[in-house]
Amino acid sequence: MKKFLLLASAVCLAATSVSAYEFNPYVVAKAKYAFARNKVKVTGTYEGKGKLNDEIFGGSIAVGNTYNVMNGDFRLELEYTKNADAKEKNVKVKTQGVLLNVYYDFNLRTIVSLKPYVGVGMGWGRAELKGTSNNVKDNGVSMQIGGGVNYQLSEHVVADLGYRYITYGDFDKEYRIPGVLYEKYDYKPRAHEILLGLRYEF
Repeated sequence: MKKFLLLASAVCLAATSVSAYEFNPYVVAKAKYAFARNKVKVTGTYEGKGKLNDEIFGGSIAVGNTYNVMNGDFRLELEYTKNADAKEKNVKVKTQGVLLNVYYDFNLRTIVSLKPYVGVGMGWGRAELKGTSNNVKDNGVSMQIGGGVNYQLSEHVVADLGYRYITYGDFDKEYRIPGVLYEKYDYKPRAHEILLGLRYEF
């Protein structure tokens, strides 16, 4: 976690060094195939723990701006992302988030219009755990790190294929009915996500 935060801070500091007056806006929509990896633990009156793993679909939309720098581009982006329910028997985990992402696109200066990129992001995450004796939902800190490749389809349209590892937060929730019920829920929703998107640059 500390290494991730240090990397995110370094990329954000580098992004702030580029010109703030460049205005190269874009919008992007992405479909994703996610390998959900959720750790769930319940202690108290009813106890249990396990891993809720599932393969699910999801999507995201984002707006951003591109800043031209030496040997590449910085992109600063605000994204909303949501996944379908990850299911295991009668238990479901729903995840969504809003992230501020920073990407660096490498300019390879080749004939083929390919630009590999790396990126990190941080923001708000929300998860809902359903199917236990209580339906649990809470907000947390979402973080992502990944990379991919861009392909320039036309003057304004870019195709994007990427991978990222994302956490939607670490959640800790308690329910009490004195003398009747005490339950504590710990759940950690994570996912490996493959994303395919189209970006329109104005």
